[in-house]
Amino acid sequence: MAKAGRNNFGANKSLSPGAYKIDKVVLTAHDGAEYNIENLVVKLTLTESLYSANIIAQISIKDTTNFFESTPLIGQEKVRIKVSTKPNSVGKGFASRLFGKKIDLNFIVTEYPLYASSEEEHTNVYNIACVSDHAYYSRLSKISRSFTNTTDEEIKKIITEDLGFEDFEINGQATSRMKGIIRWQTPLEAAEWLRKKTYDESFSPFFLYHSLDNTIRLSSLHELMTAEEYHTYQDEREFSQDPNSDADYAQRASRILDIASNLKLGKVYQGANGGWASENNYLDYSYKTYTKYDYNYDNDFDQSLTLNKKTPLSTQFDVNGEPLNLMPQSHLEHVSINNLSYGEESLNYNKLKEDTNGKTLAIEEALETISHDIKLFGDMELNPGTVIKLKFPKAADPGIMKKLLASMPFMPKSARDLYDKHLSGRHLVTSVTHLFEGGDYFSEIRVKKDSFGMEV
Repeated sequence: MAKAGRNNFGANKSLSPGAYKIDKVVLTAHDGAEYNIENLVVKLTLTESLYSANIIAQISIKDTTNFFESTPLIGQEKVRIKVSTKPNSVGKGFASRLFGKKIDLNFIVTEYPLYASSEEEHTNVYNIACVSDHAYYSRLSKISRSFTNTTDEEIKKIITEDLGFEDFEINGQATSRMKGIIRWQTPLEAAEWLRKKTYDESFSPFFLYHSLDNTIRLSSLHELMTAEEYHTYQDEREFSQDPNSDADYAQRASRILDIASNLKLGKVYQGANGGWASENNYLDYSYKTYTKYDYNYDNDFDQSLTLNKKTPLSTQFDVNGEPLNLMPQSHLEHVSINNLSYGEESLNYNKLKEDTNGKTLAIEEALETISHDIKLFGDMELNPGTVIKLKFPKAADPGIMKKLLASMPFMPKSARDLYDKHLSGRHLVTSVTHLFEGGDYFSEIRVKKDSFGMEV
């Protein structure tokens, strides 16, 4: 694989934010023999997601040495990947670019999804699909036991004890406590089952995810969205700095290279999933009572907990005379509760659902308000759970823009400094695909936000 020589990786500091070095890609065969296959790798992708406690690796191989047969590869291989980036002084906030960054991750091969003969004679190409070793182990094991704890502590026990994963971190204080039984299922399935029932005092949901620093985190959405912005990225087409300067590096590192977004804005889908209103019905077998709670986004949602402190929902819009937040039958929940199943002191998981009254579901659904898929120069510190700020220029004819600028005496006199307030703003990174190919490193990220940057 090209080692980013054209990106000046061998210098004291990097001149390009996409510079990287594949230090090692070591494949361990079924018999324990180790092979450094870095020179066979033509493409490497590492994918991390806020919705996954596992990093996925895809390795593309160009084989001219008959490696597939001589090893041989039989689907029982392990892979260790080490990648590093060079530092560059671009200002506060870019830890990987200020000090450099290294990752060292272990994977186990799950399959070889593609094998083909190249157009070049005596050359074969194939892909290697890998998962983190704890995820591989989880798929082949089952757990079942009773528990009495807060749900975050029980998830921690699964990750650290059942899977033997040491680097686990909890961000946010879970208030969801219950007594119950984990039915026979894989450890990661059990952790996800518990995650769906985990919330903090503001009823904000939690996410369980694995990051490039090889840490598994359980973080409340509230904790993530109130964090300081990592950096601001701008959608622009021109460069205005001297080539190979620190200012040029900073401008490139802050530039959105490509964007192809599914904006979503699907109010009807969010409504059907309980985002704006829901009818929550509870039948208690113990006390022979029936209660109902109608969730109303306009009354029950705390806008101060959102990314941009504004609502994404207009109550002026109506369907058959009713605004979306007053249509609780758009999403129905029927929950059977047995308050005495463990005595009066312990709660079961259905009781937790009654306590949330649809709020946790609505908070998570609101995050689907706007979504962008964007491409940036690579950054190992840009991971799921990070808050970033995006700036999109106003879409206007140059003549109109000139008049607009002239009418704004205290505003910047350049069109590039005027941004679309609706599309721009704080966003949460939910997934990142780190792509290493042909000497260049890019981060293809998905970002979401739960609120607008302007009043509606």
